[in-house]
Amino acid sequence: MVSPNADDILPLACMPDAFLRTVRVVAADIDDTITLGGKIPAETPTAFAALEARGVLVVLVTGRPAGWVQALANYLPGVALAIGENGMVMFEASGARRDLGVEARATVAPAILEQGAERLRVRFGLNSTGDDAFRLFERTLERPADFGQDAVVECQTLVDPSCEVLASSIHLHVRPRGWGKAEGLRAALATRDLCPGKLADAPVVFIGDSANDRSLFGALPDASVGVRNVTRFLSELGGDRPRYITDGEGAAGFVELAGRILAVPSAAAR
Repeated sequence: MVSPNADDILPLACMPDAFLRTVRVVAADIDDTITLGGKIPAETPTAFAALEARGVLVVLVTGRPAGWVQALANYLPGVALAIGENGMVMFEASGARRDLGVEARATVAPAILEQGAERLRVRFGLNSTGDDAFRLFERTLERPADFGQDAVVECQTLVDPSCEVLASSIHLHVRPRGWGKAEGLRAALATRDLCPGKLADAPVVFIGDSANDRSLFGALPDASVGVRNVTRFLSELGGDRPRYITDGEGAAGFVELAGRILAVPSAAAR
């Protein structure tokens, strides 16, 4: 059984300088990772811009809908790519769109997703998210603060076998099975010739906060970071935990990671 505490996760200060020098991509979840209290504070885009000036690609990897993600890719300074709906769609900073996970989506009709979401609504008395209307490939429900791991496990039994339920810190995503954030990031980096093989071989570090980041924590066992609030979801992450953890929560933790990268001379500068 995996321990429900963070004793086996290293402080961010332990991340080796030798690795930080090689980082060319910082991939980040959005909600409760680059936000505080549901908003993006000024320090976040400032860190994006500083990373871009360093030559580091900033990639957002989120469960938010395509409509939101296109806007974020267009408007946030320093963001090169934004991947939405948990890996299903990608936008360039120019707004150009690329759909991902096409084969996984092809096996699930929209009506199947809606039926699964309706079962969760009825069983747990849940509400659709305010951004659900802007989603292409998922149906999403608000996750109550007291919605624990046992309830998340039960959700999986209520949807079609072709679907899965991903839980973030704030949402429950009913979605096609078999393509998630890790697959989406791998495909996105391949478009920039930054991931010819396994994601773990790419010059990337990922930072996230909750269970829908599990695939990336698992795919990047030595290059994954959790913001401090990830400790609330360790039981849902199982063995796929971040290697490192920040002192700060949310956006403060992201800025902490950016500071660590910027403080180390890059490989090109040596």
